[in-house]
Amino acid sequence: MIPKGVRINLYLKTEDSEMAEEKTNTESDKVKQNELEAAVKPEETEGPSQLLIKAGEAENYEDKLRLYDKALNLDPMYLDAWLQKGFVLDRIGRSEEALACYNKALEIDPDHLGIKCLKGFAYNNLKDFEKAIECYDEVLKVNSDDVFSWYQKGLVLENLERYGEAMEAYDRALEIDPTDVLIREKRMKLLGIIFKKETLTDSPDSSFN
Repeated sequence: MIPKGVRINLYLKTEDSEMAEEKTNTESDKVKQNELEAAVKPEETEGPSQLLIKAGEAENYEDKLRLYDKALNLDPMYLDAWLQKGFVLDRIGRSEEALACYNKALEIDPDHLGIKCLKGFAYNNLKDFEKAIECYDEVLKVNSDDVFSWYQKGLVLENLERYGEAMEAYDRALEIDPTDVLIREKRMKLLGIIFKKETLTDSPDSSFN
């Protein structure tokens, strides 16, 4: 028979063990909670620039757009977010929305020539060729050596079948960068079109050469 005092001690030891186990479980739960909060915390504290990096790594356009919007909610004046969102929208055929993004970007930086080039690209996709030319001419007034604008202007003029002016634009681009293979190939193709359609002698702007 176990003495009464021993029984009490055994009970106290058992109770202490249970309390210790409960304390351990509680502490373990707290550790898990802290780990969970630590895992969530980086996402909660992500800034606009981190969101743009994630958008660049995203594999589909909808995820990219979601991240751009998230960045813009944090910083509505974030120029790069407006630019990249516009570029993605233009690529997926939502060019009017892209123009709205570019216009917002121009409110932030009215002198940004790159935005005006992108606007020209969007207008071209919308087949609003005259407005596209206006955008490229705005850039060329400030920087007459902008190869991209000369090339894109040439493409738009070609779409309008203003072949002589298009050839002049390609030639100007090649004067600035004679090594650009893409522009040289485009010029050669245009020459083929001109001679095939006999536009060189028939068009009002045939005196370009």
